[in-house]
Amino acid sequence: MDFGKFKYEREKGDRERGRGKKKEPELKELRIGFTTGKGDLARTAEKAKEFLERGDKVRISMRLRGREKAHGSLAMEKFKEFLEYIPIVHRLESPPKRFPQGISTVIVKE
Repeated sequence: MDFGKFKYEREKGDRERGRGKKKEPELKELRIGFTTGKGDLARTAEKAKEFLERGDKVRISMRLRGREKAHGSLAMEKFKEFLEYIPIVHRLESPPKRFPQGISTVIVKE
């Protein structure tokens, strides 16, 4: 048997076996800051949209530093404002949780 033919048959079999497999959704993380401007929030929301359209889950986290930790309610408002920027229909896998270092949640495409 010709080695080239053998190699071709083996690669063809590998391709056919891998054809039915679906890509496992990944967990992507986007970070925003307490002082992040509206333009940057919009750009980050577009990135979240890309990830959601690919079928990935997106963790959004806001890191709070120093005095920002004392203004948890303002940070939560900014966080919810960011979630409204995301132009694709999504649902929260878990509600936004407050941690000592910030706020975090995971969203998935509806």
